[in-house]
Amino acid sequence: MSKIVILGAGIAGHVAATHLRRKLPKKHEVVVVSPNSNYQWVPSNIWVGIGRMKSEKIYFPLEPLYKKKGIGYKQAKAISFYPEGDKTEEKPYVLSEYVVGENKGQQEKITYDYLINATGPKLNFEATEGLIPGKNKAYSVCTYTHADHAWEGLNALIQEMKKGKKAKILIGTGHAKSTCQGAAFEYILNVEQELRKHNVRDMAEVTWISNEYQLGDFGMDGMLLSYGSMTMKSHEMVEMVFEDRDIKWILGAGVNKVEDGLAHYENLEGEYKTEAYDFAMLIPSFSGHGFKAYDKMKTILQRNCLKDL
Repeated sequence: MSKIVILGAGIAGHVAATHLRRKLPKKHEVVVVSPNSNYQWVPSNIWVGIGRMKSEKIYFPLEPLYKKKGIGYKQAKAISFYPEGDKTEEKPYVLSEYVVGENKGQQEKITYDYLINATGPKLNFEATEGLIPGKNKAYSVCTYTHADHAWEGLNALIQEMKKGKKAKILIGTGHAKSTCQGAAFEYILNVEQELRKHNVRDMAEVTWISNEYQLGDFGMDGMLLSYGSMTMKSHEMVEMVFEDRDIKWILGAGVNKVEDGLAHYENLEGEYKTEAYDFAMLIPSFSGHGFKAYDKMKTILQRNCLKDL
């Protein structure tokens, strides 16, 4: 009998767990370890962020489903890896810490025969000073709770615009190393359409700010697109769309600080500039989670050193 442990219950982790449970004989154990209690369909955060969907429509609780499917579930966060075990545990394990319930704060060695690390990226908001979801008039759509707050902020601004307020809206990337330009691109077009729906488009200046070298580059040197008999580069198409919708753009911008209604950035020429806004949605940079892995000898030596102290 084998025990497969899956870290993370996002798209990758959840799919891996359900497929493994379906394909493997029951004698094999499948266990999911995740600090999240819900599975969320991330692509629909865009719709939550403009008020077109309720967040409860894009997530469901994991525990009841996993119990029904015969998948083990631990609501805990991984701390470190011990692929060779340690002095007291021969099997490889992940050291994890429970985040809720009566076991909150307690750590457990979760042993495994096979391990799938599907923890995904860390949302590295702290890499940009002041970029905190819901603070400084800046928002995110990276999670459904972030998207809820984004719609609250956008809707409040729309109501002010209906009363005559002129507004500046800034959407794009919030760090020089942000790599999810596509989500921001979807969001800015949906926001622009939402402003039209509420008849306030003429009250808003909408600006795209991005670390892209070219508009429509999306961090991967763009794409070739076919339209009828024509073939065009993605930057040509995006320029046409933005010009048609009167969306301004700032490119080659590495946002490094966010204050209340003011984004600071450095461009590719080394110039330091600012862009004011009344509402911003800026995608943070992503990073790894910073897990550490220890071999058996290093673990024993560390513990012995601590004992000696």
